[in-house]
Amino acid sequence: MEKKISRRDMLKYMGAFGLGLGMFPLVTGLASGLNRDREIAATSSRVKRLTFLQTTDIHGQVLTHPEFFWENNTIVFRRTGGMSRIATLFQRVRAENPGNVFIIDTGDCYQGSALAALSKGRAMVRIMNRMGYDLAIPGNWEVVYGSKALVDLSRSYNFPVICSNMVWNGQGPQPNRDLFPEYYIKELGGVRIGFIGYNDPLTKVRQSPAWSKEIQFGLPTDSIPRLVDILRNNYKCQLVMMLCHLGLTQQVYLAKQPQCQGVDFLFGGDTHERTYEPILGGHCPVVEPGSFGSFVGRLDVVVEDGRIKDYTYKLLVVDENQYPEDPAIKSVVEAERKPYLPVMERKIGETKGYLYRYNVLETPMDNLITDAIREATGADIGFSNGFRFSPPIPPGDLTVEHLYSILPTNSQLEIGRVTGKQIWDWMEKELENVFSPDPAKRVGGWVVRFSGMQVTMTIANPYGKRVQSITIGGEPLQPNKTYTIAACVREGEDPTVLCRFKNVRDPHILDLDMFQAIENFLKKKGPVQYEIEGRVKATDAHGFVLSQLPGTTYTFH
Repeated sequence: MEKKISRRDMLKYMGAFGLGLGMFPLVTGLASGLNRDREIAATSSRVKRLTFLQTTDIHGQVLTHPEFFWENNTIVFRRTGGMSRIATLFQRVRAENPGNVFIIDTGDCYQGSALAALSKGRAMVRIMNRMGYDLAIPGNWEVVYGSKALVDLSRSYNFPVICSNMVWNGQGPQPNRDLFPEYYIKELGGVRIGFIGYNDPLTKVRQSPAWSKEIQFGLPTDSIPRLVDILRNNYKCQLVMMLCHLGLTQQVYLAKQPQCQGVDFLFGGDTHERTYEPILGGHCPVVEPGSFGSFVGRLDVVVEDGRIKDYTYKLLVVDENQYPEDPAIKSVVEAERKPYLPVMERKIGETKGYLYRYNVLETPMDNLITDAIREATGADIGFSNGFRFSPPIPPGDLTVEHLYSILPTNSQLEIGRVTGKQIWDWMEKELENVFSPDPAKRVGGWVVRFSGMQVTMTIANPYGKRVQSITIGGEPLQPNKTYTIAACVREGEDPTVLCRFKNVRDPHILDLDMFQAIENFLKKKGPVQYEIEGRVKATDAHGFVLSQLPGTTYTFH
């Protein structure tokens, strides 16, 4: 039987974390005591329109920047984003629906750029505190500064942060205690709303293990029914909203699970997908509003007698021609950037064409990175993880600031030896991580990147049957031949594991890091120009593969 939790118990719970209602208010806008059924009944008979605004995966990108759009099978770049423009958008929406607007961020905010890295997240926290957010959850990459820093940075927000599945393990400072409150309650327009939030349980696999070694991640399905029951029955919440940083595929899968009964809406993040319409077919609609501050998701909900009667959703593009910069936020951003400009503005090279990501199979930005790795190490193959960091970089000078956007964390390079059969088997596993028909088996969403190797595969084939051919150095892969591979070191991982490649022989960490390798490569090559080269070819897909979400009408554009 579920134990009922009193307000006094919850105050004790929050006090144990040193939070208190001043730092992380659990319940706001309520009169003393929980029993306000008469007042709720009086207000719920009126029709209320509530507006929710969402950002996600800002990744420290505070300036207006080029953004990638896919229109009529053609790449189009437009200038979008910037915290000062987002602030203008927020102000306009608040003016439309005064007192009934709630603004959330679903993670990966204070990691992913030079400003974020050089300030160890602090600059982003100070900027976010001026934006008027109401609630946030942490993302999988925000463990990058260590688990204790994750909590410290989140507590530095002037708005609450929740997470329903992150617990200190035996190595943590408070074993078996939650890092954050499990839920948050807000009364908006006379409607009581409960929020729960989930970070990616695969964080310890997808990121360097050392970053989150003190944290244990639970599965969302383990706690959703309990928390929905608490919010609905103990706290009389009329709406329950779920904030997630799991990736679109996992979020759509989660919404279909029976444990999600009682959840009204799922605000997602992590995979930088752009839902212009909610994805239906589960117990609650699912949305994900892009990345880098280029987009803001807007949900308007009509509530009558405590129930959702209707809703509309729009994905708003933060276009520089539509949203002028807010002077106050622009000034804050400039002040935060100023101490780091001498480092960030240093030129390291030039590009003749756009460097961008987004394609699931291969990207110009990652072709540059892996070529630099192979050049620096002399390996047969250079590997890099399949990231979606960095807005597109336009033709022109490449600076240290661009480098931090491309690779927000710097790592030493490592080289080792593997057989051709190992490469083939590893490639099958990597493709299963991306294209498995079972969403629970998907990790991330982008094919691993490489230089010196070409792969032909079939997406629709089952695990173990996708790879059709592999060539290395222009020659067919030989199963018994030994090849050298190079990639970055992941902190806390066994030296015999390289870019998730296990059982690497004779591993050797070099006195050279990724940043040095890329800068040396750019100096040697001069201005570079990269395109999609066909390093990965799918027999059953033509052109760009921009998402890996099957069975829905969703398309990335």
